[in-house]
Amino acid sequence: MRLVIAALLLALAALPAFSEEGPPPEITRKELKANVKRFSSDKMQGREGGTDACKQAGEWIAAEFGRLGLEAIGTDGTYFQPFATPKGTKVMPGTALSATRSESGKTTSFKLLEDFAPVDVSANGDVRGEAVFVGYGIQAPSMGYDDYAGLDVKGKVVVALRYAPRHLDRRRSPFAPNNVMMRYGTFKAKADTAHARGAAALIVINSPSTSAKKADDVLRRPGGSTTGKLPVMHMTWRAAKKLGKAIGVPFTRRQRYIDGKIDPRSEACPGVTIHVNANLEPDQRHMRNVVGLLKPDGEVVTGADGKETARARETICIGAHYDHVGLGHFGSLAGGGGKIHNGADDNASGTTALMEIAGYLASKRAALKRRVLFIAFSGEELGLLGSKHYVRTPIVPIADTVAMLNLDMVGRLTKNRLFVGGTGTSPVWPALIERLNKESGKFQLTQWPGGKAPSDHASFYEANMPVLFFFTGLHGDYHRPSDDWNTLNYQGQERVAKFAARVALELALMPQRPQFTRCDAGGFTVGPYTGLAVEQREDGVYVAHVAKKSPARKAGFKVGDKIEEWNQGRIPSTNRYNDVVSKAKPGDRVEVVVLRSGKRKKLKMKLGKT
Repeated sequence: MRLVIAALLLALAALPAFSEEGPPPEITRKELKANVKRFSSDKMQGREGGTDACKQAGEWIAAEFGRLGLEAIGTDGTYFQPFATPKGTKVMPGTALSATRSESGKTTSFKLLEDFAPVDVSANGDVRGEAVFVGYGIQAPSMGYDDYAGLDVKGKVVVALRYAPRHLDRRRSPFAPNNVMMRYGTFKAKADTAHARGAAALIVINSPSTSAKKADDVLRRPGGSTTGKLPVMHMTWRAAKKLGKAIGVPFTRRQRYIDGKIDPRSEACPGVTIHVNANLEPDQRHMRNVVGLLKPDGEVVTGADGKETARARETICIGAHYDHVGLGHFGSLAGGGGKIHNGADDNASGTTALMEIAGYLASKRAALKRRVLFIAFSGEELGLLGSKHYVRTPIVPIADTVAMLNLDMVGRLTKNRLFVGGTGTSPVWPALIERLNKESGKFQLTQWPGGKAPSDHASFYEANMPVLFFFTGLHGDYHRPSDDWNTLNYQGQERVAKFAARVALELALMPQRPQFTRCDAGGFTVGPYTGLAVEQREDGVYVAHVAKKSPARKAGFKVGDKIEEWNQGRIPSTNRYNDVVSKAKPGDRVEVVVLRSGKRKKLKMKLGKT
């Protein structure tokens, strides 16, 4: 325990932005701004879960929890709840890539992690096969495009360009829409296609047209969580120039032809053998939630048996995730990795608001009637890993946790619009939120009823707990390097944090715990207006509500329709549905395939403004 206290004191020394005089009674934009700058600085390297930088961010949060007098209820008396998850693969010695010309016997070898690297969709394997250039490695017969037409690639090593023809040209390329790129232009899509055609291995080279600058010519980092079907290597454009000479294919000219005509230009490369050896082992990512418990002042109420009464054990959970997407090797919407994604709004804004709310409620300790558990989650960007782990192995029993409040992306208040999700998960929420907004919030408020969403409160909702989700909306810097501290609205963040703190205080004083109600539909609505509320069922995504005079009503949607596709992209989950809607724009015309009474129907909808 002494070591823990010493570590916290050292961490406190690195946090001059925090006050040194006990719990701050007020939430201030000055402190919010100072701490957002700290958490989203380049030194934090984007706070990818499991990295040293993310661990350092967790230490800062733990130090603040200690200063505020929160009880350390984590492992071994610390503020941490550690957990591990499969990271994918470790690249082991022996992983190699080379090309040999039979005529001359000359072999061109490439450097691991400098010229090439296995990607997250790679399988283990030691392969030697004839080289075949397959353009972009795409088969899209419905679009009249097939890079594999007329080629026999069984047992061979196929080489493909990254992305898709003219993928950045929204006016002239059929592959430019995000959903089409997701279907045909990803590493996984290319690997699945190569495997289906019988290829023994796949090499994906960086695009000549987009990787001329060294800063853009980066490798996708090895690892991930996908079990592949064949060895898949990613190669830089600098190294691909040597590969092109070795197999006799001028990649730059070939790409210009394909892009210019949107017409395949593939070819076999006889007399050239490529050796691919992917030697991979499972890896783990170690992460930590940061947990601190605020107990009311006074004696704990006990019953005749000497145990705490139900009211005394009742606990409110307030959470925010502190991880982000690191250097953008996963989760980036900027096109490729290698650049620091600082995640100022996502979610340094929620993390710093969480700490300010902890200080505010700690200053009200004497008045509280319930305990308050503060959790900073790690691994949210990797699939809500931290919150899922907590719900599976709770420190405070789930039965004693009365509600969960989540703050995720609360730093970009625009046009005074605040979204509060989960308001249908308890009958007390709508009136409470509306009343507090009239009294103090004064927001242009939108309530989303459902408890399902791609953020940490969803894990608690699945455990049958009332939840609320505070959110100021998506924006053009989402999951991009441009999500930096100087883009936030700190006055707005202060107002949102104060509003969430008022809600938490009301919960801590409420005579009865809020009742839970199941509400899947409409838990997260972003992007253009559709008028649809959707819900997740075991076999897919269904329409739960169609608003009057909405784009969806005009397009002919009906309650009970199963949403199968959006612009030819599959919709297997509400998360995927929310993702494609968030990336669309008002005025876009989309084609949605629904299943109604066993028959597929195509509905065309023009998206509106929210």
